[in-house]
Amino acid sequence: MLLVLLACSGQVADSAPEAPILEPPDASEGFQLAMTATAEPYSEVWACEVYPMPAEELSNVNWIEFAQNPGTHHMTLSAPSLYEQGTLEYGRHDCEELYRDSDLMGDATMFYGNQGSASGEMHLPEGVAAQLPPNIDVLHEVHYVNPTEETVELYSLVNAYTIPSAEVTSGIWGGSVRDENIFIPPASTHTEWSRCVMNRDVEVLFLASHTHELGVNFEIRRFDGVEAGPVFYDNDDWHDPKIVQYEEPLIVPEGEGFEWSCTWDNPSGDEITYGLTAADEMCNLAIVHTPFDLTALCEVVETSDGVLYSP
Repeated sequence: MLLVLLACSGQVADSAPEAPILEPPDASEGFQLAMTATAEPYSEVWACEVYPMPAEELSNVNWIEFAQNPGTHHMTLSAPSLYEQGTLEYGRHDCEELYRDSDLMGDATMFYGNQGSASGEMHLPEGVAAQLPPNIDVLHEVHYVNPTEETVELYSLVNAYTIPSAEVTSGIWGGSVRDENIFIPPASTHTEWSRCVMNRDVEVLFLASHTHELGVNFEIRRFDGVEAGPVFYDNDDWHDPKIVQYEEPLIVPEGEGFEWSCTWDNPSGDEITYGLTAADEMCNLAIVHTPFDLTALCEVVETSDGVLYSP
């Protein structure tokens, strides 16, 4: 139903600047999605705001600009599934409670995600657009850890700029493939990998990584369905998902895909497993591709621990 856009990220800031002014686009050019919240001293905020999409017609989003607090762990914009549209009360929710009591995390479709950077832009190729239906509910999520003694006023602003339907030559699709079977032994450096293959021919525009603070390395290799090739993507900074845009798309035929691996350093005396909070860990591969195809996905076929899971 919706398409995925991603944005760059940076480092954690040690101060709390005032929210910048990001003027919304003119109505003829696009729209703004906005959310604010408050992070008390020494607190973790995981807030979800539900509101209607501020557009009354199909929106062909070709590029975005954004502004948010430096050091934001992540923010996302998602659309609940068709079954959940209209069932979520508008307003503020605690994300952990919202996801714990429903299948929303697995069913919702993310159409934008960001981690860390205070501001920036993301452009799709000419004629390529993320096509967002009108009159849908939006789930705006912000996750922020405030380790300071100061109250931090949180802001998350995204301007979406559109192009006319007559100019659209292709749409995009994509998503995140998650390893939810993570077991990091205490006092150890530990690596796990997964392999997935596309069920459709695609041309990959973006790749990105996501771990939490124990992550020390994330690698991606091409996988031909039998063997994995050399590392062509390497990220050693968990703050930065290192979103790579390929000017010449990566051609990935059906039956081929990627191997991605995560290495963590766990200095604690406890085993760390997959989870949603900053104290847990993740190992997610994000893919954005053309063409727009609701059924296209990278299906997991092998993992280092032998546990297969749904993408």
